[in-house]
Amino acid sequence: MKSLGERLAALRKEKALTQAEMARRLNMGQSTIAMYERNKRSPDAETLQKLADFFKVSVDFLLGRTDTPHPVVYEPQDEKQRKTTLLLQEPDVRTFLADPLFEDLFKRLSELTPREKAKLARYWNQALKDIEKERLRLRQCGVPDLPAGRNNDKEHT
Repeated sequence: MKSLGERLAALRKEKALTQAEMARRLNMGQSTIAMYERNKRSPDAETLQKLADFFKVSVDFLLGRTDTPHPVVYEPQDEKQRKTTLLLQEPDVRTFLADPLFEDLFKRLSELTPREKAKLARYWNQALKDIEKERLRLRQCGVPDLPAGRNNDKEHT
């Protein structure tokens, strides 16, 4: 296993930097860099993080705790993907997506063109508005809302 000093020297050389150039960029003394590389001195926690950030590696890599320089972290590519990831972590959404009633529907959605998806979304939104109107009408007639999970697909007249 490589030491901190060996790893720092290797990373510096990968960037084609001299000790003097690295010291200048990090606002440190060249002798400090040399001492780190020869394992004659150890950086404090703040400096260690500064070095890790500079080389875009993890502190664990510098300390020899791992041989993977870059930690594997899933980061969504864009805002839309981030929102989707967060949405899929919601328990209600996961329950809904796992409902066998909708399973086939979701599989078939991927086969639709963007235009067909937009059309379906309009239908779905209209259906939800109609359902809400029906619920309001039933409440006004004194029919209580059915609790979640109950079979409420029977028509009330």
